[in-house]
Order: sequence, then structure tokens, then C-alpha cells
Amino acid sequence: MLFPTARRLVLTVLFASTAIGSARAERILEYQGEARVAADRTPGSVAYLEKHRVTLEDDGRFVRAETRYESPEGRLLAELRSDFSDSLTVPSHVFVDHRTGHSYGLRREDGRIVLFDQKQGKPERVRVLTAEDAGDRLLVGCQGLNYYLVGRLDELKPSSRVPVRFLIPGKLDYYDFGLTARDASPDGTVAFDVTIQNWFLRLFAPKLEVKYDKASQRLVGYRGISNLLNDRGENQAVTITYTY
Repeated sequence: MLFPTARRLVLTVLFASTAIGSARAERILEYQGEARVAADRTPGSVAYLEKHRVTLEDDGRFVRAETRYESPEGRLLAELRSDFSDSLTVPSHVFVDHRTGHSYGLRREDGRIVLFDQKQGKPERVRVLTAEDAGDRLLVGCQGLNYYLVGRLDELKPSSRVPVRFLIPGKLDYYDFGLTARDASPDGTVAFDVTIQNWFLRLFAPKLEVKYDKASQRLVGYRGISNLLNDRGENQAVTITYTY
């Protein structure tokens, strides 16, 4: 949810042996995001860079994703690794902040979702969730909302609203959002507003905005609260531009 050199699409064919000797083809998508401090009228300073590496099946299904968060000078700030084997919208994942040693994420144990959070030198804290915790909402976590939208740009009509429950492992909690599609723009982009129903997060960004290029079905822009804290350990609102 965030977000330079031009990103590039690298097509790599990998062969994984199976018990019957068949092969599985995969391809790699690499792209980059430039996150700037959100400002009302002028572009803010560069807060960090996101470097994404996504592995897809040859048929387009997402397998895993790796994201590096770097300072404008190239210092590694944090890393995020996601595995979509069990779910596209709720991938297993782990986020590590290298500045503080804080790590959190989501894993599955006996079919249940386990949120975990661990600060450096402290015991791990966990919260176990079941399918009932989603209620009547779309349950999403980590980068799941992005990849859910990528495959549904033509399905979600303007003004249609999808109730979303977003998992926040670092808080061992979840927050509710409302996802609304906007009218298509003349430049071929499709945008969505994600309204935050948690009063505290609304102080930083009343809503999230995500934008996609409809022709290529790629994320091109984001505006809202970042999943990466600033160097003072505070929430920050950013505008991210993605290039491929």
C-alpha cells in the first residue's frame, strides 16, 4: 500500500521439477515506487523508494512478492515478503523494519489466520482469527487489496462500493474501509477511493486513493497513509508514483 530509475518488466522462465518431472513456468515483474511526503499543492520531498519484485505463474496468477524500502540515498529501511499460495487477498507475509528490528506479519496455522508482532528483544505477540472475523466484508491484508483490484478493473463500476476489512498485523487488529470506484479518466486511468472508518488513521489521511492504468492493468499511483513509519517512528501520509 505505497510506495528513480525506470521500472522494467523482466520475463524469466523458471523450471521447477515435480514428482512426475513436469515443469512450471513463472515470470518476474519488477517495478519501483517513489514515495513523497504528501503536500497540498506542491510535491513534497522524497520520503523513500519502493523496489518491487513480483513472481507470477505463466497464466498470470500471483505467487509471491518482495518489496525493498530504501532511503533516497539507497539505505535499506525495511523489507516485505508476501506469499500468495493460500490467498490472493490475504497473503502470508512478514514485514521487517531494519531501523528498529520490529517485525510483524501474517501466517497460517491449522487453517487459521495468525497475526503476529514482535519488537526487537521482546516476546512475539499473536492474535488468531477465523473466517467469521471477516463478517460480511472482503477480508484483505498486506498487498492483497492491490492485486485484488488489478484483476477487477472492469468489474467494479463507478460509484459501486465494496466493504473491506483490512488486517493490521502490527496492531494485532483490523480496520474497516469502504472501497468506491471513480469514473474512468480520459487518460485511461481507473481510480478508487478507500475511505477509512478508523478515527485515528483519518487524522493522517481521511482516505486512500489508488490509481491504475486500465490498458496495462498496472498500479500507477497511490495517495494516503504509508505502511512505513518515518524515521521518528510516526505515521506518515505519502503520494507514490509507480514506474515500470
